[in-house]
Amino acid sequence: LVRDGVVRQGIVINGLPLMTRGGFSGVYDVNDLDRYYSDCVIGGAGAFMIPVNDWTQFPEAIRRKLVLELAGPASPQWAAEEADHPPVVLAQDKPAADCQIGEKMWRNRNWMPDSR
Repeated sequence: LVRDGVVRQGIVINGLPLMTRGGFSGVYDVNDLDRYYSDCVIGGAGAFMIPVNDWTQFPEAIRRKLVLELAGPASPQWAAEEADHPPVVLAQDKPAADCQIGEKMWRNRNWMPDSR
């Protein structure tokens, strides 16, 4: 609801989903994080995301995100960046992401030891 309200105000939300588990898993990991970002996080005119699948991609992803955000979608730099790096295409035939997944994980957390 907050994201939708912010987008309605004309604010653009871009994303940098870090899908770099590298063998480590946490209770709050979201499967198909890129799909979640696409469906539930990014929004507004010209919104985009740049997934990071490996930490070696992180410096270039940050650089690219900043360049695209500062240049804006109407700039020649945007077109050059997109020509050099094709857009992300999700080749998954799954239902839309559950945009409340983080809230549900938080609500269902089991931090407190059983006091019995």
